[in-house]
Amino acid sequence: MARGKKAERATWCGFDLSTTGLALGVRNQSGKEAYAHTPIRGATRWHGQPAFKLDQVPRMLFTLLSTLEKHGWEFRKPFVSFAVRQHDMVLLGKKNQLLMPALSWQCNAATEETRQLTERGVDRQVGRIEPRFILPKLAWALAQEPTLKKELSHVMTTGDWIAERLTGRARLSTSDAISNGLLDQKTKKLAESAIRKGKLQPKWFPRVVQSGRSVGRVSSHPSVQAEPGWQEVCDRLSGGQLIASLGDNHATGVGCGLSERDYSTIVISAGTSGTINRVCPPRAELAGEAACFEFYKDRMLLMMLPDCCSWYDAFVDHHARNYAGELDQLNRLVAKADLAMLHRIFPGIDGGQGPPNWRSLSVGERAASVQASIMFELLQLASKMIAEAPEAGPVKRFVLTGGLSQSRFFQQAFSCGVEQLVPGVRAEISARKGPLRFQTAAYGGLINAMRSKDPTKATSLCPTQPAASPPARREAYLDYFFRSCGLGR
Repeated sequence: MARGKKAERATWCGFDLSTTGLALGVRNQSGKEAYAHTPIRGATRWHGQPAFKLDQVPRMLFTLLSTLEKHGWEFRKPFVSFAVRQHDMVLLGKKNQLLMPALSWQCNAATEETRQLTERGVDRQVGRIEPRFILPKLAWALAQEPTLKKELSHVMTTGDWIAERLTGRARLSTSDAISNGLLDQKTKKLAESAIRKGKLQPKWFPRVVQSGRSVGRVSSHPSVQAEPGWQEVCDRLSGGQLIASLGDNHATGVGCGLSERDYSTIVISAGTSGTINRVCPPRAELAGEAACFEFYKDRMLLMMLPDCCSWYDAFVDHHARNYAGELDQLNRLVAKADLAMLHRIFPGIDGGQGPPNWRSLSVGERAASVQASIMFELLQLASKMIAEAPEAGPVKRFVLTGGLSQSRFFQQAFSCGVEQLVPGVRAEISARKGPLRFQTAAYGGLINAMRSKDPTKATSLCPTQPAASPPARREAYLDYFFRSCGLGR
């Protein structure tokens, strides 16, 4: 920090621990924000399965805090929250030491354990069980190394382990625990009978705390048996309030602008993976097509398009390489394309003769074709989401966010597609600015850190504006495109 320059106080901090890196978003009282990121460390394997050596985490945290300090930020008793890759499993021994690397969400080895749990009816209490969940994964891990049972003291998620290291308090946050088969879906209490049916011990799991509530204050001294590096992190955050963490899907929903009891909004995020999110009442009957997560007192539904921006990036690499670092320029070409290609693609428009030679299309036309196809795929999922929870009521608002939302043509396709799905509803885009604009998980963690003071922050910190509407001729082409692909009425 430059000499004499007053430091910016980071009142709220939101960390996002993903499979590829650790990120930190901060905000001060006046609304100024900053962002830092560092690559993941400690990726490894355990009995052939993806895992993480968590002794690298304090070093990564310290790197981010130091980076922002160099850019003029200070950390005096901040409110801190974490968004963490879901389904990570941490085992602690009787001396509070790590017993093994944290098995990742990518570990799907517990197929037999999942089958057995389902046969015993455990899913009736904890919901659908998958091999990546902690409940079956714990049984699988203990089968690989039975001696772990003698030493095992605590089972928790990675987010809860970080909170324990910072505060000295072992807790199990509801956000990630409920999506790991550990909590009763209705009461959000520890599912003791389900755990026993898995031939596991409920005493291994810490006391449950509602996500968004305080776990405790960051201690000036690390937890007992903490790994090297925690002291430096505690020094920076000492006295801060640690807010119970969120799973990354929950955090992303918060960061996109979803809020409690707003059942009429669907948020579409066109990021590396495309996601469709909606909040619904906790007891609403579901069609069973969407993944279901906790959203504070409600539930959050999720549908995913794994190839979204990653699909578009692959197109750019192969067909528009000159624009790989200039996506704004490519988007301008797309916005100017007159969509003459649709004359040639669709026989129903002005005598078109069927699919053209791809090489005959301009770069802008090619990119427009890919963007329209991605939007169609996202809107197909949105249509399924509408049908997923009819008891949640009618959808009155669609919000688009994520990297591809920067394209004006993509917004126009969004507006037309939404009109096809539900005539007359609002098509909006995120109007958020600043370094955290598209860092939705870190931003969700940041908002979660603010909840202890004001639970309504999610809506006020995620402003929107109307999505761009296309000119009449382009609208006609897009309408025909979506109808031809089978979207809408």
